[in-house]
Parts: sequence; structure tokens; C-alpha cells
Amino acid sequence: MIELGLARVFRLLARTPLPWRALHVAGTNGKGSICAYISAMLTAYNASQLRTESGKPPIKHGRFTSPHLIDRWDCITIDEKTISEVIFRQVEAKVLARNISENIQATEFELLTATAFEIFTLENVDIGVIEVGMGGRLDSTNILGQTSEFDELEPNQQNRPKPLVTAISTIALDHQGFLGNTLQEIATQKAGIMKSGVPVVLAMNNEAVTNHILNLASKAGVTQILHSKDTAGFDVTRASSKTNAAHARQQNGAMAFTITWLALKQLNRLPAPPTTQAACGSSTLRNEIRTSSLSSLAAALRAVPEKVVWPGRLQDINLAPLTSYTPTALLDGAHNAESATVLANTVRTRAGSRPVVWVLAASKGKDLAGMFELLLAGRPDDGVVATEFGAVDGMPWITATSAEDVKAAAAGVLSQDNVMVEKDITAALKKASRLAEEKDALLVIAGSLYLVGDVLRLVRSAGGKID
Repeated sequence: MIELGLARVFRLLARTPLPWRALHVAGTNGKGSICAYISAMLTAYNASQLRTESGKPPIKHGRFTSPHLIDRWDCITIDEKTISEVIFRQVEAKVLARNISENIQATEFELLTATAFEIFTLENVDIGVIEVGMGGRLDSTNILGQTSEFDELEPNQQNRPKPLVTAISTIALDHQGFLGNTLQEIATQKAGIMKSGVPVVLAMNNEAVTNHILNLASKAGVTQILHSKDTAGFDVTRASSKTNAAHARQQNGAMAFTITWLALKQLNRLPAPPTTQAACGSSTLRNEIRTSSLSSLAAALRAVPEKVVWPGRLQDINLAPLTSYTPTALLDGAHNAESATVLANTVRTRAGSRPVVWVLAASKGKDLAGMFELLLAGRPDDGVVATEFGAVDGMPWITATSAEDVKAAAAGVLSQDNVMVEKDITAALKKASRLAEEKDALLVIAGSLYLVGDVLRLVRSAGGKID
């Protein structure tokens, strides 16, 4: 069930202090990667000479992203390590009991959010890196920095500071049934995480969307706005963010760098800049980074995106435990037009003149025709095996498009003779592997993060390596 709103999660957490500071990231594409990069940059800061020489303790940081890939608890990390199943289930049990005893009737995502936030408080984290689930304004994560009438019932527990930084990644059409049918309507929902006095970092969106967000920021009382294109050390203006995977990584890396830098500044973890640089702004940020005392830290943070592996995003996977296919396959959770464009460009580069065999599945409600046009158009020798992912643990509202409907959408782009159906994922992988061997083709598994999760789970169960 998806039912947006904050009242239920406020009740779930009314007696829970949330003293840690958040880095809150909304957007349509890239926000999960941005959060992963931020976590890795905080780890890089902890290991830096600047931090050790300052005598200040490491920053303990948690991360909450969604959806999970393999296990329900793998969306929650402490210092980049997935929390244990034992801790997750202990805290979740308390949240579930509260939900029942107080008849809150919270949704599954609200229960998960409350569990993650409780864990961060239990683990005494300093920073929580938080990815918005859907939208922003009414997403359950948006209780950060806000109070409600439920907090008044527990006046001693009102410890919910505003986020250190909020951020909005690229905006695209997705979840229109909940967020609106235009980019500006969707941007309005995403921008709902902005708060008075909290710096905002923006990705490169089209001019109309950017101006709309800036107008909303002004109304929200935001006084400091930075754009990823202004960040020193990342060449994010060279091409569109839709050009290729490497550029998307630069864009997301620039976002993460700016968010992390602003957070470190506000936590007094960076040397104070000269008084002439005291004003806020992107040029000031560039000047600060160029100072000798900070340049080595900046270099270490900028190096992070090239090292981080974000599972299910352009991931090389060895299917040998399941199939006879010996090269690595490409696994990607692209599920909308923008992410499909990045995947299509990556596949074009990797495959060259070779054909591609695709294993495709999708969630119900996705624009399959538009996505498959991006992935398959101009590739007459490609083959497709349409399949379905299984039930998603903890997310019963997610259902797969039938394999027959996936086939029909793919057949609208490729010859019907090149598209086949295999509902069972293992059987689909085996069929696609045989076809890829016959064609000397690149094997690509895509269309849904839930398909990605099922494939990773199958490889792990067969004794294979998944990271």
C-alpha cells in the first residue's frame, strides 16, 4: 500500500528523539548513488590526515535508501556496513508493536522508515544520509526537522533538528499517479523537503524546472543554494547529464561532494576560511577548496565516485553459478526514460557491433513502450527474454508486469521472432545465456530494481559472488 502523508510516522516516532543530523536527498534519478557517494566521502574524511590532526573523533554515519535489493535490512547501513538482521528485527518488532498497540495503521514504508530512524538513534550516529522514498513533501522521511501535535504529547522528546543539507537530484517523469503529470508538478513534491535556513544543493535540470525550484526555495526561506555544475573539480558542464554513465557519475559525484562539504563546514570539521571568504556562494566554495589545508581532503573526496560500486546500477555480474554464460553480464535497474538512456549508451559502447540479449522485466504502471524504444531501437539483431520478478518482501503494493505484456512491448520495437517469454527468472537467465552464446552477444538484465534483486538473490543462493 502507498499512502503518502506524515501523520502516521509522526505518531510512530513521537517518543523517539532524533538528535542526529540528516543529509536529505530527493529527486527522480541518481539519489541512491548520491547517498552512497556521501557515505563513502564521510568515510574518506574520517580517514583523512585533516581529521586525525584535528583531534576530532570520526563522524559516525548511517544511510537509509530504498528499495532494498536482496534483504529488507540491506537498505540501512552504519559506517557503510549493512546492519545485522538481529538488530533490524529487534527494532522492527518494537515499531510493529507500537503500530498495533496505538492503532496507527502505518504503511510498510512508514514502518521501515521508523525502524531505520530508531536504529540511527540507538546506534548514536552523528549523520543520517537519507534518501527520499517517493516525492518529498509527503514522504515519511520528511518528518526530519519538523514537529507535529503528536510531539506536544511528549515535550521532553522534541529533539528533531533540521537537516544539515537538503538536495534535489535530476527530475524526470515517474510515479505520475502520485506526484503529478508534469515535471514542474513533480518538482513541487520533490522540493517539499526544503526547509528555512537549510542549504540546498541542486542538480542540473532544465531551466524551467530549475527556476520553479528556485522560486519554491525562496518561499521556503532557503538562503543558500548551490548547483552541482558550480562544484570545483568535477567537469559536469561538458555534456548533458543524459549522455553516458561516466557523466552521470560525475553529476552525482558533484552533488555528493557539495553536500558533504557543506555538512563538514556546518559541523565545524573544516578550518575556518579567511574572513574575505566568509560569504556563502559557489565561488566561495571553490576558493575554500583551493586552500592548501583543504586541497588534499577535496582530492580524496573527489576520488570517491570512481571507487564506489552501487549494486544494481551498471553492475557486472557473474552468472556462472546459474548458467553456462562465462562472460560477465550487465545488471541494471533502469526503470524510466532517463536511466534507460544512460543504460542504452553504456550498452552501445560495450557491445559495439555485437548484438545484445536482454532479460527484461518491469513493475506495473511503467512506460514500457518508451523505455524499450530507448533500449532496443536500431538494434534489429538483439534478442529479448521477457520475464517477471517475484513478490517483493515488505512491499506488497509492488507487482510485476506480466511477461506477456513485457513481450508485447518489446515486440513493438524488435521483430516478434526475436522476443520470447520465460516467466521463471532462472529459466529466463538460462535461455538468454544460451542465446547470447549462439549470437556471441552481450547479456544485459534490466527493467526493474526488483528484477535486479531477484537475480542477485539467486546468484547468492547458488554460492556466487554478488559484489
